[in-house]
Amino acid sequence: MGLVSTSYELIGRILYTDIYNEQGTLLLSAGKMLTAKDIDSLLINNIFEIAVKGATHEIKPIDNIAPELLHQIDEAWNYDPEMAVIYKETLSGIKDLLDRTKEGEQVNIQEMVTQFSPLIKHALEHRYVFHPLHTLKGKDEYTYRHSINVGLLSALIARLLGLPDEVCVEVGEAGLFHDIGKLEIPDGILNKPSRLEEEERKIMRKHTQYGYTLLRKFPNLPKSFADVALLHHECLNGTGYPFGLRHENIPLSVQIVSVADKFDALASDRVYREKVSPFEAATALWNAQFAGLMNPAIVTPFVTYIIESYIGSKVRLSNGQKGVIVRYNHQEPLRPLIRTDEGLFTKLEVERDIQIVEVF
Repeated sequence: MGLVSTSYELIGRILYTDIYNEQGTLLLSAGKMLTAKDIDSLLINNIFEIAVKGATHEIKPIDNIAPELLHQIDEAWNYDPEMAVIYKETLSGIKDLLDRTKEGEQVNIQEMVTQFSPLIKHALEHRYVFHPLHTLKGKDEYTYRHSINVGLLSALIARLLGLPDEVCVEVGEAGLFHDIGKLEIPDGILNKPSRLEEEERKIMRKHTQYGYTLLRKFPNLPKSFADVALLHHECLNGTGYPFGLRHENIPLSVQIVSVADKFDALASDRVYREKVSPFEAATALWNAQFAGLMNPAIVTPFVTYIIESYIGSKVRLSNGQKGVIVRYNHQEPLRPLIRTDEGLFTKLEVERDIQIVEVF
């Protein structure tokens, strides 16, 4: 475990060892999450280097991410400062690596895995850190955030399915690289603020083959990485691309990442449209499983998790009323019981014309 300089950048990190002052008095115990007051105490006692979990190098200020986005991340995980710190560091590191790749450097897949590792491990240990992912607003760093979010959500879904920890991590890492082929897509198409023309769509669809070709150059990577990059736009009923594969020919890891990809794409701001609420994104998944596009064995537990995580949250309904989610119906998790601000109860399973349009 490396030493890092004592600074306020360490707020939210976990102390690795006990800290004593010059008189031998215990100041801070190993395992404590550092606060601003703790940093003050360390500096006052002339303790300028400490060991924190997950830090093997000097932590530097983040200067390649918009300050407003960094602030949003801090606010989103204000109940888990360590998650906020790790997410910011991962986002900054992944962005730096991919930006350098765009400038001509060889893509460093192993370093990306290393950057992602602390985040995915922390997330799997703290199930509800996924909740704030889709409170972040704006299009800043969407491409990088989407890759990270899909990786995290894929690992979560694997955990919900009861898969072993090592499989959850592998599926999450495969999710991180699902769109790596977009490095080969021209920025003018990738960032076009309007609907793509037919020829542009054909070019965009090539990102699956580009990603597969790139990842197969690294023989030490699990095969699932390349499979996910190639097949994550396949659908169970054979209507997807690039091959039109059907259920039995689409690996489980690919099916998991496909669900995570669609959810995050809908619930995040894009260059050509604003995000929808997590409930609307979950509804799209729910409908996709009944249309034969996605696996109900994957979609149902994920949608149920989403609803469970919003119990007690404030919502706005399509009829203009506001209220709180009280409980959900296991048969129809997307139509929960709402207690309105007027003190009345609305059963969405009965009131079929009312939808949840916003979550606060």
